[in-house]
Amino acid sequence: MLLDFFLGNYRCFADEVALDLTRSSLKTLTPRPGSSWKESTWRVAAVYGANAAGKSTLLDAVDCLHHAVGGQRGILHQPYLLDSEHADAPTSYTIGFTHDDQRFRYSVEACSWGIAREELWMAGSRWKKLFIRTQDSEDGAPVLDAGSALKGATAEVRRITTVKDLFLAVALRYHHETLTPIARSLRSMRFIHHSDNERTARLQWMMSRLAEKPARWSELSDAIAHAADLGIARVELEEREIPPRLLDDVRRLLKSDDEGEAEIPEEVLQALQRSLVFIHTGADGEEHRLGINAQSQGTLTWFATVGPAIEALRLGQVLLVDELDASLHPTLTAELVKMFKDTDLNRTGAQIIFTTHDTSLLDNSPTQLLDSGEVWLCEKKASGKDADGLSELFSLADFTSTRKGTNKQRRYLVGAFGAIPRVDMSGIRRTLTTDLEEE
Repeated sequence: MLLDFFLGNYRCFADEVALDLTRSSLKTLTPRPGSSWKESTWRVAAVYGANAAGKSTLLDAVDCLHHAVGGQRGILHQPYLLDSEHADAPTSYTIGFTHDDQRFRYSVEACSWGIAREELWMAGSRWKKLFIRTQDSEDGAPVLDAGSALKGATAEVRRITTVKDLFLAVALRYHHETLTPIARSLRSMRFIHHSDNERTARLQWMMSRLAEKPARWSELSDAIAHAADLGIARVELEEREIPPRLLDDVRRLLKSDDEGEAEIPEEVLQALQRSLVFIHTGADGEEHRLGINAQSQGTLTWFATVGPAIEALRLGQVLLVDELDASLHPTLTAELVKMFKDTDLNRTGAQIIFTTHDTSLLDNSPTQLLDSGEVWLCEKKASGKDADGLSELFSLADFTSTRKGTNKQRRYLVGAFGAIPRVDMSGIRRTLTTDLEEE
């Protein structure tokens, strides 16, 4: 479960910003007796803002830390580049999360040469240190200050950790007794970016679910289609023979100069063999089997988004979606959000964090969908000498005028909360007018 995320000197976020999913009722480090983390945190965080305000960048930063914990090097230092002071300063990340109902706080400072500082703390009645790793320069050696609760092959992990490595990433790779399950919790977050390649990957993931658990996922796939009124009777997984010529082409691509015939990985074979088939009922009353290429962008986006959402709800994961409303009708977007807010469906404490331009989610008619604490606003700072390209993030709950019943959609669109584009069409109008007059 994600509790909060702090980010500093990352691309357009030169100054530190914070996304906080804890409710204001949480006054202590851990929930009071009789309460739980599910009751103390928000299930939804919707991030609004103008184009290029930094919404996607915020999610990219979480994704970046996610990949770094998985072992990817050299990606954490991504400073604000429009002044030399920030360009030479470290990028900082702090993420608060739970694992097995225990609260943790993990922080990283990354410089161009590597990792300058890395800390992991565990909360009880007070914060308890698991480790602090520091390094002063590229030529130095990492210094590790381990807490008494850190059990496992700490010395071995320390020995093989280089300046470019996260200590937590090496611990995960080394199967460290204490740190491995904590790192896996951080790695369990799921990300959805709406590109053709990523959508294809998520549809491939859905095919693998249909192959592994056909009874459950066939029923679920049909339900996903019917829920969105897509005109699809059912969905099937079709497995076909791969043409020998195609297999030869794949082997030729995989072959290197110093080896014989290349072995095609099993996952590649499965991707070539499997395809989704969508059964539509035509005007003639007959069933027609259509492939993925015959489906609309909206249909494919719906399947590629709802599948991972259902899995997140089942496993209690954090789902981060960039542009949740991309190619989706506002009604479908709202229904996805409702799934995470429905305590009967969301029994695991799953969360969805998403960027969007869909202001209908802010409407309170017929009922209020998003509470003020679930709405975050991202905007560029007012223009000026020290504000070029800088973004800031703030919560709608910071505004005292957003009590229950307030029409947040209307107030947002008229600029009461900021985070809307400052549009100036005069240059376009002037140029277009000139061109028209000259023709």
